Amino acid sequence: MMKDARRIVVIHLNQIGDLVFSLPLLHSLHQHCPQAEIVSILKPGLTGLLEGSASVDRLMPKQDGLSARLRLMRDLRRLAPDLLISLPRSEEAFLLTMFSRAKIKAGFANFPWDMTLDVKEHIEGHNSWYNNAKLLKGLGIPIAQDSYVGLLQVRDSQPPAGLPTRYAVISAGASSRRLIKAWDEDKFADLIVRLNKHYDLSAVLVGGADSRACNGRIKELACGRRGAFQGEITDLSGRLNLKELVAVLKLSELFVGIDSGVMHLASALDLPVVGLFGPTDPFYVGPQNRKSRVVREELDCMPCYIRPSCRDYDCLRSLSVDRVWNACAELLGSAAL
Repeated sequence: MMKDARRIVVIHLNQIGDLVFSLPLLHSLHQHCPQAEIVSILKPGLTGLLEGSASVDRLMPKQDGLSARLRLMRDLRRLAPDLLISLPRSEEAFLLTMFSRAKIKAGFANFPWDMTLDVKEHIEGHNSWYNNAKLLKGLGIPIAQDSYVGLLQVRDSQPPAGLPTRYAVISAGASSRRLIKAWDEDKFADLIVRLNKHYDLSAVLVGGADSRACNGRIKELACGRRGAFQGEITDLSGRLNLKELVAVLKLSELFVGIDSGVMHLASALDLPVVGLFGPTDPFYVGPQNRKSRVVREELDCMPCYIRPSCRDYDCLRSLSVDRVWNACAELLGSAAL
């Protein structure tokens, strides 16, 4: 049945990392059904990550507002896909799925909304490629590539002017909603100083506008060590769209950051990645390229999947600079000064 599909629709989750985890799913669909038109429904802010994909034929941005949602539902019904895969478990996604007129509907369990699904799988751990692969297997679709590495194809990506000649990208990501994933700002500053001293690397700090305070503090702390730090620190918090972010990552020599969508972008681009993990489980959401290292403490409470009741954050507070530095040095190797 799937081999003969003429149109396949995929409804995506709204986060960067989740979209990156969907790349092997899209690739597998394209390889198994090369004649099918593959349509992606996603947030407008994420379209830049799929515009150059060889596995997607059409993008349908999911705008906010009642009238925009009704238009999307109407347009989806007109498509009448042979297969619809819904990766979110939200009520909105299930309503789109229910009224899509798709011949086969697949997605993840969330009773009672999942009653419209023909093929249903249960999420294990986190939203991840691991779970997306289960959906493909349930549909009888072979997995063409078991990771997202090399599948991110972003067209017309240009970095901003003024980047350092050689740099590491630092993604502290400590916004108010990610505090439980955050590493100490002072430790990031120490790491930046070491990378400059031993590898002559400057630092480029990235993140959303809500990371400006955190990144500003990291920059202040690192620059305050003037006796030891001689490099540049460029803070791009809140200044990059996704295409520009990809361009900045491509030119970097190392990525260091918390578990985040930016980390998965770096891993998909096959950069040397050092991922700092605390409450989340790297089995499901670790970086997927071989040039990556996961650094974490082994505590009895891990993984806790970001329980709101946690107020200690020992999993990341106890993570030393030395352990993160050793992972960086292992990846950078003999390039030390």
